This record gives sequence, structure tokens and C-alpha cells, in this order.
Amino acid sequence: MKKSLLALSITSALISSITLADEQATESIIITANRTAQNAADILSSVQVISRIDIEFSSASSVAELLSEVNGLQITQNGGAGQATSLFSRGTNSGHTLVVVDGQRISSATLGQVAFADLALEQIERIEVIKGPRAALWGSDAIGGVIQIFTRQLSAGEVVVELGLGNDRQRQATVSTAFAHGNGSTTVTASAKSSDGYDVFTETDDDKDGYSRENLSFIGQQQFNEAWQVKWLGKYNQGESEYDASFGANQSSFDTFQWQLSANQNLDNWYQEFFLGQQTNKSISFGNGTTEKDGGFFETQRTQASWLANYQFTEQLNSSFGVDLIKEEIDAKTSFLIKQRNIRSAFTQLAYNDDVIILDAAFRYDDIENVDSEITYNLSAGLKINNDSLMSLNIGTGFKAPSFNDLYYPNDGWSYGNPDLVAETSRSIELLVKSTIVGIDTNLSIYKTTIDNLIEWLPDVNFAYNPVNVNQAVIKGAELTLATELLGLQHQVQLGYLDARDKLSGDALIRRAKNTASYQVSQSWESLSLLANVNYQGKREDSEWPSTVTLPSHTTINVSASYKVNDDWELGLKVNNLLDKEYVTNNHYIGQPSQYLLTVSYRK
Repeated sequence: MKKSLLALSITSALISSITLADEQATESIIITANRTAQNAADILSSVQVISRIDIEFSSASSVAELLSEVNGLQITQNGGAGQATSLFSRGTNSGHTLVVVDGQRISSATLGQVAFADLALEQIERIEVIKGPRAALWGSDAIGGVIQIFTRQLSAGEVVVELGLGNDRQRQATVSTAFAHGNGSTTVTASAKSSDGYDVFTETDDDKDGYSRENLSFIGQQQFNEAWQVKWLGKYNQGESEYDASFGANQSSFDTFQWQLSANQNLDNWYQEFFLGQQTNKSISFGNGTTEKDGGFFETQRTQASWLANYQFTEQLNSSFGVDLIKEEIDAKTSFLIKQRNIRSAFTQLAYNDDVIILDAAFRYDDIENVDSEITYNLSAGLKINNDSLMSLNIGTGFKAPSFNDLYYPNDGWSYGNPDLVAETSRSIELLVKSTIVGIDTNLSIYKTTIDNLIEWLPDVNFAYNPVNVNQAVIKGAELTLATELLGLQHQVQLGYLDARDKLSGDALIRRAKNTASYQVSQSWESLSLLANVNYQGKREDSEWPSTVTLPSHTTINVSASYKVNDDWELGLKVNNLLDKEYVTNNHYIGQPSQYLLTVSYRK
């Protein structure tokens, strides 16, 4: 990575003034793979970028739907939008993919998973998806990959207003604007979304399970001189959801608050960044006669401080190194024996790139208070055959630290935590080929992951459940993505194969489809843009007491269209599950029926 490219990359990736040309340049720069800006063509891992244009053009109306369009990511939901969501990256568990928002972890410290239904598409500028282990740079959770969400930014003086209406009484509104202050700017976005929903569960009373979301964010930066820049971010999200349960609570509410401050210096061959941020998540379960005031609640507060540096030794050789400090604190209606822990980490990376051979090595040490310590690594070697072709071999390890629920859940007679748990650990190998063959952009990945010490909640002699490090899993898979222009249209084909099994029993891991496929065709003219996507999900196993059940395969068709009335006004239509196909991704939970959304947007 050349120093001139590093300086250009960092500047391009972090400055908020984004013209179309700037956006195209930014999309060729990836930050998440190695935590510093890097040319996408030189990255040795599987990566996909979802830009703001992609978000607006897609038929997806939620983050979960958007991520389901990425080859290798499988989404299961307890119904549709607003319901509990699990993401399986390359067959790993739902808590084995690290999700960060502008560099900050957002998973729950109690559950150890991410509430994807609480995230707002309206706040997002772009998403970077890195598949495969990245624990050597990011730490816990990054077994199956890392997903980084970047908050939406506008050019100073720009104003965007978006309104939408759809079936099931969908209603949404977004207002976003940016203002300048010296050599910097700040973007403010406010949005609201709600729907009456539909009946998501087959085993309880017939009712509608709706949701509502309200979101506010501001993000900005100030360039003090050629070397120093300061950035800031604040977010507040709140909402409610109705869901079906056999007994107990059937409503939930949440509110999250996130803030961060950072400063970065880019000087000659040296780049460094200082970061301090905090995120607070609170969720309340109530309903069925229990008021929200008296409901059960869980609150997580995570404070994160980081220092990251990069030094360019020569045009071919550079090194990154840094420190992460994390403090996690919880509060809950139930009393946990231990309510806080500290995680201290240090990492380093060495990269060589002479435009033909690319070598990359990273190592990290994590000390998780009251649990254990972990050393992880990533080793990658790549060969650039020409400007359009790259072949790489990636070997890496990862881990996931036990959550507070796993470790310290209070003994309520039915379940309790296990303070003797150790981290789940993984080993992965991947062969990646990226090339352009006869005008077809081709991306092929073949991988294998082995996971040890998987945590499973099992009953004891008194039928009380507690977690133990008991399981092992072996996951094998392949992903092929083809993209080209033909007959004036843009085409993309994605094929996925996954064999994820319990190592001891040989049983398939639940809720992972063995075969997946999608075909997308799109085109944009001067005023009109059209997109159609056909998505196939193969059969999968799921729990059904006392054993498992096979969920049938399904195919859905999604379409979207936008028409530019003039320079300022645009009309849009998004339709998910066009043919109203009946399907399930979780046993007994009904997949999203046909859903349409009409939008009108104003940009000035």
C-alpha cells in the first residue's frame, strides 16, 4: 500500500462532503478489513460494500433484508420487520459476527447478539461486510466476519426529505440536512417508521404484531490543519414491538444512545487515531397483563477507548498497531452476581504489497476479565496475476467471549449461568479468487471453519438449564458471485453451498440452508431505475421437540423502481415477496407476506 494511496484513502473515507465522484472513490476504499483505509483491489479477504445508492435502489426495507442479499449471509426472523432476527455468516452462530457502528460494538453484553430490528436504514451511509475471521484485528465475536455500518452524511447545505406509505399501514418519514462550520460540517438525520404488522406466529391467538421506531443522529468533523481532524457522533434510537409468545410478555420496548469523539493525524508516513465512545442499550419486556413500568428490563453500557496507528516503512511495507480498552456494565431487574468486566487488548499487523505479491499478518492479545485470555492471528498471502485478477489464501483464528447471561444469569430455578465457561474458539482457512473473465466479474471463495467449546444451554438432573462448553462444529462451504453487463442490463448471480454440522453427532446445525441462490437484474436510465431479484433458500433443519423438523425451501421475488421527476423530486416503489409466497425461516414463524412501500423524496 503506497503512502500516497494511504493519505488519499483516509482523507476520502473520512471527509463528509460526498459528491458522486467522491462516493465512487470511497466505495473503492475499505476500512473494516484491516481497520485502516485500503484499496479494495488489494484486500485478501471476501468483502462486499453496500453504498447509499445501493440502499435506496434495493427493495429492502430493513437492515436484515438488506444483509440477506449478501452471498454467504443467511437471515432468520421470528416473522418480519420489527421481530427478533438472527444472522448466520458462513454458517457460524448468530453471535459469531461482529457488528460495529462507526467503529463501536453494538451487541448486547447480556445476550451476546445484535438487535438488527432496532437499526434504521435511514441513518446508514454505507455498510462494509467482511467475511471470514477478523479477530486478530477486532477481537471477540469476529469468527464469521465483521459488519461495519457507517452513519449517513450529506454535503453542507444539502437537504433530504423522504416520505413513505405501504400496506399493513406502513408509515415512514426522514429529514436529513447538513451545515458547514469552517473547514468542516455536521449532518443531522431524524426518522420515524411504524407498521401494524401481521400475525407472525402460528401457535397463538390471531393478532397483528406491529412495531414503531424513532431515530435521531448527528455526525460531523472539523479539519484543523493538513494533519489533524476531529470527528464526533451522537445517536438516539427508540421503539416498540409486538410479538407472539406461548406465555409471558408479548411486547418489548428499547432505547439506545451512542456517542463518540475521535481525532486522527495524517502526517508524512505516519497515521494515528484516538477514539473514545460509549453505547447504552436498554430493553424492556412487558404485556399480557404486565405494564411497561413493571416489565423485566436489561441495560448494557459499553465504554470503548482505542488507539490505532499506521506507519509506512517503504512503498511496499507498512505496519499497523493499536490498543483497545472496553468496559462493559449491566443492570437488570434480576440480580446478576457480577455486573461489570474489563477487556484489554493489543494488536499488530504487518503488510507487504509490491503490486504482484501481497502478504498480510496480524496478531492480537485479548484479556477478558474473569474469563480467560486469547491470542488470535490472521495470515494471508495473495498473488495479483494482473490488474483484474487476485488469488489469495487466508488462515485465521477467532473467538467469542461468553456473555453475562452465559456466565452470571441468576439461578431462577429454570436456568442459571456458569462462571467457569471459557471462550468459544475457531480455526478457518479460505481460498479466494477474484477475477474478470470475458467481461464477467467473478468472485469465488472456498472455506472451512472448525469451532470448539461451543456454548449450549443443557438441562441438569433437575431439568434446570445452564450453559456448558460442550459442542464442536465443522463448517464447509463455497460462494460464487458473477456480475456482468449483457443486453444493456446489469446482471448478478450468487450461488452458495454450506455444510454446517455438529462434529460429534454429524447433525446439521439448525436454521442454515445448505443451498442458496439469487439472480438480480437491474438498469438505470436518465430518469428511471428498475431492479428485480429472485432469491432461493434451500431446505434447513430447525428445532421441534423432542427432535428437529425440516423446513421447506422457498423462492421469493423482490422488485423496486424509482422515477426521477426532476432534479429535486423522486418517486419510488419497493415490493418484497411480490407473489406473496408462504415460507418460514424459523419453525412456526410466518415469513413476511407481500409488502409494498411507495416513497417520495426531495433532495436539494
